[in-house]
Amino acid sequence: MSIPSPRRIVVTGGPGSGKTSLINALEDRGFARTVEAGRAIIQEEVGAGGTALPWG
Repeated sequence: MSIPSPRRIVVTGGPGSGKTSLINALEDRGFARTVEAGRAIIQEEVGAGGTALPWG
């Protein structure tokens, strides 16, 4: 008997479409998640007063 590999799901969509809410709800139900790279980059730029922001 082989052990199935973990499934990976990519969540995509436009701004405000509910991606983060969905990911948080899945995490609350015990699913593993990764850090949202884009959100981390934006938070770093805002914190540093940077200009590499999507709305800049």
